[in-house]
Amino acid sequence: METRSKPGGEKTLGQILVEKGIIGREQLDQALRIKAEQPGKYLGEILFEMGVSQEKINRALYYSNKRKTIGEILVDQKLITREQLDEALAKQKKIKEKWGHTRPLGLLLIELGYINSRGYLMALSKHFNMPILSMKDYQPNPQLQKVIGERYAMERKIIVLENSAKTIKLVLAEPSTQIMEELQKAVPPGKAMEFYLASYGEIDEGLRRVADPFSFTQYR
Repeated sequence: METRSKPGGEKTLGQILVEKGIIGREQLDQALRIKAEQPGKYLGEILFEMGVSQEKINRALYYSNKRKTIGEILVDQKLITREQLDEALAKQKKIKEKWGHTRPLGLLLIELGYINSRGYLMALSKHFNMPILSMKDYQPNPQLQKVIGERYAMERKIIVLENSAKTIKLVLAEPSTQIMEELQKAVPPGKAMEFYLASYGEIDEGLRRVADPFSFTQYR
């Protein structure tokens, strides 16, 4: 049963969410049934699809240290082997030692030819519990972009989808814990924030449309 502790007292994500009152036991049982039918999905993304707060799920993942790494996800999904992951991690370590900065693991795996950009996007989606959206034909609203600041949105590659009384919905190309925390601090108290993911190219194109919306309508 998912709500039982693992050997050594380690609690599962399901048990943590039930104990914190984020979900009920019946919700967990339903999510586990779905997971048994769709083993490629993680519990967090199933619960979000069921309507559980993305913010609360992600907070539980973060503070309980249950969030899987990009590398673990890619191995889980059989997109790379453990040996390929080890090779990329070794290369990442050498770059850090030589240049003093960390190269994102996903980008290294793409450069090594082990995954493509779609595979990396999928891993990011599962890591951050963010559904993937297609923004190919989406025309961003310049007024909505002002909600988080047009310059900030352009620099961080973010498109604002919705700004209702209760929720702000954002699409990111390059999510990070730092960006998510910055955005959360900018949200008025009591207002929820939902994050979605799209490819860098699609969001970059969308942001160019904000700067020049005429070009989008002219060439459609």
